[in-house]
Amino acid sequence: MTVNTNFVPQLINVPSSPKLKFILLIVVVITAITVLGSWMWSRHSQNPTPQGTRPRRAGPGGQEIRLKSGGNLQSAVNQAELGDTIVLEAGGTYMGPITLPKKDGDTYLTIRTSNLAGISKEGERINPSHAGAMPKILSPANDSAVRTADQAHHYKFIGVEFTIAPNASYVYNLINLGEDNYKSAAQFPHHLVFDRCYVHSPALNKIRRGIALNSGEASVLNSYVSGFAGAGDETQAIAGWNGPGPFRIINNYLEAGAEIVLFGGADPSIQGLVPSDIEIRRNHFFRPTIWQGKATVKGNFELKNARRVIVDGNLLDSEIRMTAFVLTVRNQNGNAPWSTIEDVTISNNIVKHASTGVNILGRDNEQTSQQAKRITVSNNLFVDIASTDMAYFIQVSGSELVTIDHNTVQQGGSIISAYGEPAKTFSFTNNIVQFNSYGITCFIQGNSPCGSFKYCNCFPQITLRGNVIADNANASSGFSVTDFFPPRNFIVPSYQRMGFVDYLKDDWRLQPTSPYRKRAADGRDPGVDFEALDSSGVNLAAGGKPLQ
Repeated sequence: MTVNTNFVPQLINVPSSPKLKFILLIVVVITAITVLGSWMWSRHSQNPTPQGTRPRRAGPGGQEIRLKSGGNLQSAVNQAELGDTIVLEAGGTYMGPITLPKKDGDTYLTIRTSNLAGISKEGERINPSHAGAMPKILSPANDSAVRTADQAHHYKFIGVEFTIAPNASYVYNLINLGEDNYKSAAQFPHHLVFDRCYVHSPALNKIRRGIALNSGEASVLNSYVSGFAGAGDETQAIAGWNGPGPFRIINNYLEAGAEIVLFGGADPSIQGLVPSDIEIRRNHFFRPTIWQGKATVKGNFELKNARRVIVDGNLLDSEIRMTAFVLTVRNQNGNAPWSTIEDVTISNNIVKHASTGVNILGRDNEQTSQQAKRITVSNNLFVDIASTDMAYFIQVSGSELVTIDHNTVQQGGSIISAYGEPAKTFSFTNNIVQFNSYGITCFIQGNSPCGSFKYCNCFPQITLRGNVIADNANASSGFSVTDFFPPRNFIVPSYQRMGFVDYLKDDWRLQPTSPYRKRAADGRDPGVDFEALDSSGVNLAAGGKPLQ
């Protein structure tokens, strides 16, 4: 509509008297206020304030809605706009399922506790002791506590507890972001954040997983995700298989049975989809010993279909021994031949009390898949990896461009165990490891002898140098351990002769007087660079303090 700026003069012959002009101005202002008030009342009548809320008041970047315990959270979410904040009563209870609808805009709708002072500071992890300062969203029956509508976006939860109602039956996904049956990439929800949240199952065999990440961009930050385990149940703290990402899992306590974190494990519903751009930093992966024999237990961290993954600065310290990192390509149900594992970096982590170190299956041995490639395992400390001959640091089959560099490892069993298909372009450099009984084992038979290198059938292109190998089991009494390794590797009788500061007290740094200082192929110390390890924040991962 075009506004006629000469509207008043055309209708009224305005007197020149200043007094009459002032009276006319007052009449115009009163008329405008009356019209505006009528419009606002009409809008309120069509969208009444949800029961249990206080009136909105202006807040920075949006409006604030306060919802008392037991109030209708779904109604509040429906009527709020992006940029608003819904404040839930600390200690209050709200019944799910809450569906996050699609809204217009690109600022976050925040749903938070009323007692921010009662939880951890921004950037610092919460724990169950903060639960009294949190509102609780409960999952009813067999449904999720929170789920998303198609294309929902820009939602942020801060300081909220999620669990199931006392009378709830089995729940698959306590927080369900996205779905596993989408037909179009346009359906994915995105920009979803859970910060300083307590996500937990009250008992075994109650909830399959804490958070399902089948979405676009999503973040789980500074949270405590625990209790997801059960007998005969494929449980996870966090899992995603039908979402493109990116995903950020940073500074959380994570606890689950079958896999603590998993990407892949079911076929995506959209052609060519691979969960991608995954960042996993400063988390504490854990399983309690009370689950032994009572819950299905598998690897700590597992990828079956993923691309561009960084796993850096995490502590994996479980009371139940299982493989630390499982990287096995799986076209799980046979409908996703594009499944792959590519461009993965595992760095600056501390692993304690695992059964084995890293298991790499480069290609699905049951279904058509792509080959895993560009996997790097560097600057990690592996301590107390099971002492049996069945253990290993690295197990590998059929991968390409794998780099294992500058790790310090206290493991039982083989340094490397290879089987199935040869690993192409394999690099094992600058590590400190134990030889044990067999050193490197190769289970691939060839048609001709390998010559000077014993393992060419498993590693047709290998770089093997700058490593320091401890003959801790005195294998050299029966054969020449030196013959297993080409020049520019070093054999030492035991870790006692390595020159560690005090490895029995968990100080794995090399002393200044160690004969192996600066002997790595790159001129640095072999094994872990402890300054880089500490800079990753891994030593903060147990307590969840912020990285300075």
